[in-house]
Amino acid sequence: MDELRHKAASLPESPGVYLFKDAEGRVIYVGKAGSLRRRVASYFSSRNPDHPRLALLRQRMADLDFIVTSNEVEALILECNLIKRFHPPFNIEYRDDKSYPYLAIFVEDEFPRVMFIRGQRRKGVLYYGPFAHAGAVRETIETLRKVFPFRSCRGREPGKDRGGPCLDYHLKRCLGPCTGQVSPEDYRKVINSVREFLEGGHEKIISELEKKMREEAARQEFEMAARTRDKLISVRKIVEKQQAHSMKDGDQDVFSLHHNELDACVTGLFIRGGRLLGKRDFFMSLPLEVSEGSILSSLLEQYYSQATYVPREIIVSHPMEEEDRVLLESWLRERRGGAVRIIHPKRGEKRRLVEKALENARHALELYLYKQASDLDWVGRAISGLKRYLGLPSLPFRIECYDISNLGPEDAVGSMAVFEGGLPLRRDYRRFVIKGVGGQNDTAMIGEVVRRRLEKLAISENAAGPEGGGPGRRDSFHKKPDLIVVDGGRAQLNAARKAAEEAGFAELPIVSLAKRLEEIYKEGSPEPLRLPRDSEALHLLQRIRDEAHAYALEFHR
Repeated sequence: MDELRHKAASLPESPGVYLFKDAEGRVIYVGKAGSLRRRVASYFSSRNPDHPRLALLRQRMADLDFIVTSNEVEALILECNLIKRFHPPFNIEYRDDKSYPYLAIFVEDEFPRVMFIRGQRRKGVLYYGPFAHAGAVRETIETLRKVFPFRSCRGREPGKDRGGPCLDYHLKRCLGPCTGQVSPEDYRKVINSVREFLEGGHEKIISELEKKMREEAARQEFEMAARTRDKLISVRKIVEKQQAHSMKDGDQDVFSLHHNELDACVTGLFIRGGRLLGKRDFFMSLPLEVSEGSILSSLLEQYYSQATYVPREIIVSHPMEEEDRVLLESWLRERRGGAVRIIHPKRGEKRRLVEKALENARHALELYLYKQASDLDWVGRAISGLKRYLGLPSLPFRIECYDISNLGPEDAVGSMAVFEGGLPLRRDYRRFVIKGVGGQNDTAMIGEVVRRRLEKLAISENAAGPEGGGPGRRDSFHKKPDLIVVDGGRAQLNAARKAAEEAGFAELPIVSLAKRLEEIYKEGSPEPLRLPRDSEALHLLQRIRDEAHAYALEFHR
């Protein structure tokens, strides 16, 4: 550390990117700085000596490297590229690095194309989106073609290779530019109508179609009026699928964050022309104790480094550090070619948009974790990992977790959550009213709950006798756990162990899980065990601990 401290003191006062490496030379953290010397020196100061993330980073860092840049915006771009290249464990990196689907109009073509597109932004192309998924773009294009007869051929020049009009022309879904049936000027009027519609001019298009339909019907051209009616139905179908809100017309992206100790989800809502066009969910594993503002800042860097469009306003659910916000706005201004604001609203319509995105993020993270836990391969790795990391004699098929909830000396309660085969078994959950402990003594309460639970098991096993018959019912208290987990630290572990011995089950494996650092305490180990934060075993322990906590809290309320 002294060597690294001296190296940090010799860094230039220039903007740039710094890289911390471990003893094997792997990059474990990438950061940006307006002044490399001041920023890197802060990691070796006495400030925040107990911060768990900094403490763990200091333990693992063995070397330091840096790259000087011309300015902070260049440093931000380089930081983003290096995170994608090295995947450092102490950086936040979201798990959705796909390019996003857009509807594109190639306006520089003589007869412009309207197409689905991904990838980098191109000159001479107008982009609309991003859409929620590729199917939404294709469906929108197909519906638009029922209203506006633009060509579907993909080449720069209209028509098929072998010549002659395609079937769309005969079905009156294309004006036939390939055979000279329409002039470039008249065809461009159709494209201008498409642009007007996509930019929010729905009412004008609907009004024109209604007028045209009435005129055709008045002239008794009923077949043409029927086709216009079908176009009108298609337009209204698109409009109905877009959720309108009361904001003024404009382009906005809304990003809201929901997270637990290990995982996070950010939901993005994309608003174009005052209408909600779609949403996208981004998932990430979190380093130790990182702020919500830092999570959002990292996501915006990575998302807009590959997005083809930057709106004028970006709304976020949590405030960012002022320095990060100003730097991001400066970078995004360059990408957009115009002003960009990042705002954190506290009330009003924009706050309601944030709340809508937050609700989506919460449901998306719950669904993501549920799907993950339902994956048999994932469950197998989690259970096997627990056996390996904890040194258990067998696979922990049945895991029981205990937690306490209280706000004072009265009404204290306990809970028992049960997982079998890596999945919650809710019919076996149990609740306890604390009876023998006064005051706020979580340690003694854990001991009481574990003792009462195991005394029930002892009665069950004694009733079974040497012949192995057993009682008629086999409820939760009559099943022997393979692993007991208690919420807390070393004191709670000792209380649970003493209770197990008093009940006659000294052989049962017991561990405790401390919430702040996700540290695991087990017998025979003087230091707590820290599993890799992306390990399935740790996620499973966290999930059962959170289930026990929620169940206790619900009962306490």
